[in-house]
Amino acid sequence: MNKLTFALLSSLIMSSVFAKDIQIKQGTDYNLVSGVTKALPATPGKVNVTEFYSYACIHCSILEPTLDQWYAGTKNVQLNRIQVVWENNFTGYAKINATAQMLNLGTKFSQQVFNATMTQRKNLEDPAQLQSFLDANKTLVDPKKFMATYNSFAISTKPQEYAQYTQAYNITGTPTFIIGNKYVTTPAQPAQLIQVVQALVDKVKTEQKIK
Repeated sequence: MNKLTFALLSSLIMSSVFAKDIQIKQGTDYNLVSGVTKALPATPGKVNVTEFYSYACIHCSILEPTLDQWYAGTKNVQLNRIQVVWENNFTGYAKINATAQMLNLGTKFSQQVFNATMTQRKNLEDPAQLQSFLDANKTLVDPKKFMATYNSFAISTKPQEYAQYTQAYNITGTPTFIIGNKYVTTPAQPAQLIQVVQALVDKVKTEQKIK
C-alpha cells in the first residue's frame, strides 16, 4: 500500500469515526468476556481499553492513527496495545512492541515498523534486519538505547506474558479490543470498530460510575 492510498483510507476512517454515534448490539458488535484465566491489569478510576494487534495486520496499521486521535480526545481511559503471540509466533515483534511502549516512541515509529514488515517485507525478528531498520530510523529512535531496552530482562518476559493474554482472552484475529476487562469486540471495519469501542467505553463508564 502506498502512502497516498494509506492517507486517503485514514482520512475516510477519521471522518466516519467522528461523524455519529452508533447503537451497538451484544452478539453482533461485541460479546461478554468469560472464562479468563489471566486478567489484564486495571487502572482504578479509568476504563481500560486493550488492543490486541499484529505488526503483520494491514487493518491494524490503517487503524492506528485514528485510534491515537480518538484516544487523545478521551477522558479517564487507559489505552494499552498488545502484540498477539500465537504458538510462539511474533515473539520478536512482541519485544519490539514492549520496547516501543517503554520508550514512548509513539505512532510514527510504529508506522515505520508496520511499513518495514508489510510493505518492505522485512523480518524485524531477525537481529540484523532489526538493527538495519533502527539505523535507518535514527530520527525517531536511538538504536543503542532501543537495543539495550529490547535485550533487557524486563522485556524478555513480555512475549510469554503477551502469549498468556492472547490465549486467556481467546484472541483469534486482529485488531480485537477488550474494554473494561468485560467486553470484547467482534470483527468489523476500522471506522465502525472505533465507534463500537467508544460505545463500550461509555457503557463501562455508566456501569462503573466513571465520569
